[in-house]
Amino acid sequence: MRAVLPLLIERAQAARDAQSARLRQAQQAQAQAGATLQRLQAFRQECLARSPAALGRGDGPGMADYQQFVSRLDEAIGLQTQDVEARRLQAEHQQRLLADCQQRLLAFETLDRRQAQQRHAREQRRDQHAADEFAARAATRTEDPLP
Repeated sequence: MRAVLPLLIERAQAARDAQSARLRQAQQAQAQAGATLQRLQAFRQECLARSPAALGRGDGPGMADYQQFVSRLDEAIGLQTQDVEARRLQAEHQQRLLADCQQRLLAFETLDRRQAQQRHAREQRRDQHAADEFAARAATRTEDPLP
């Protein structure tokens, strides 16, 4: 297990780093979709401010075309709103996956630390045992007179 655990940690780190990159991409896509939605909404506001009805020409022949244009713009805003929501959900999903990767990595690192502590404790016990044996031998030598 000693040789396997470093490999598991290395792979868990690589998986975490890859997942972190996927999360950043999802967040960037969400931000871009949100910016597009804001531009569409701002464009709609500008169009409404310059509409024939706002300028006092509400009965002209171009009014039907204008209403159709605004209707299509509203459809685009609705679709973009759905896209923003889908990208938000995707970013949340990627965030949960990153948390899972991080938790797995921390578990492997904790296991590695515990094993290292156990090895260190065994080494200390072995060293203490060797020191006790040496002291016991030294004590028996001083108690036994030379012939």
